Amino acid sequence: MAGFLSFLSPAFGFQRTVSTVNALVTGGLALYSITSGGYHGDVLHPYPAAAHYALGIFSGYSLYDTTVMALGAHEPPIMWLHHILGFGGAFAEMCFRELSFFPVAFAISELTVIPFNAIWYLSKFNVPRTSRVMRVALITRAVAFLAIRAPIGIFTMAYAHNQTKGGLPALLNRIYTGRETSRIFATGVFLNTMAFAIMNLIWTIQAIKASTKGRKKEE
Repeated sequence: MAGFLSFLSPAFGFQRTVSTVNALVTGGLALYSITSGGYHGDVLHPYPAAAHYALGIFSGYSLYDTTVMALGAHEPPIMWLHHILGFGGAFAEMCFRELSFFPVAFAISELTVIPFNAIWYLSKFNVPRTSRVMRVALITRAVAFLAIRAPIGIFTMAYAHNQTKGGLPALLNRIYTGRETSRIFATGVFLNTMAFAIMNLIWTIQAIKASTKGRKKEE
């Protein structure tokens, strides 16, 4: 009963529930934007409608969650960096509407928030960390991070290379020599892409360590 009340409490369940809904909708729209062929043949100019909605929802959620953090949530610096860069990048993308493939591709990794929050829900229902259910949840999170967050940076660059005639060198030439979009904006997109790739690797390592902690104690 206590766990159920904690789940309903605005201080606990509401923020995680909003986070889960955002992960499902943003991640789903981002995945659809790419798998439906929205960026087939070009990653510079296309701006699919689904991508627009994904970026809009993500920017709104980032602003909301950053506000919650500012009001008292104790989060590490990397989470602040994630939210600030995420909101800034998504909002800027909605203004320039070029190179949207890069932030949209990384938005797919929001899907990993679902197993991440599942662990939080289980803990609020007082499920022991050494229980079979929790172990499965921890492993599921680690697998999700390994399958989505860790390789998303490589996937993004590989996809952009394959969908651009002449590969990445040609894409950079179109931007910095041909000036098909703002060079300052493009530089910001690439720096943001690099920052998110690094953060995803850090979080994946943490997820793997967390999934093996309980097993080591049992052994």
